[in-house]
Amino acid sequence: MRTISVRLDDGSEARLDSLCQTLGLSQTEVVKAGLDLLQQHSTSPAALAEGLGLIGSFSSAAQEGGTTNRGRDHSALLRQKLSRQESQQRLSRPQP
Repeated sequence: MRTISVRLDDGSEARLDSLCQTLGLSQTEVVKAGLDLLQQHSTSPAALAEGLGLIGSFSSAAQEGGTTNRGRDHSALLRQKLSRQESQQRLSRPQP
């Protein structure tokens, strides 16, 4: 097992001491419990946004007047745009 040193400001040291007294735990036990809690509650920004209902909650107006979700449908929209550009280029090339 490894020992580490942690620098705490006066306020953090007082909170640690208070937690130790209140919970009846050693400083090591409180720090380990804090690490466990942080790990359990750590989420990626994408997971947090999804959990808050932000992903897929906004729609963009389509050019044809309907609505589409450009974030969700970006791959299909990009393929359509590239296909249209390719068709236009084929039509604009001189025929041999």
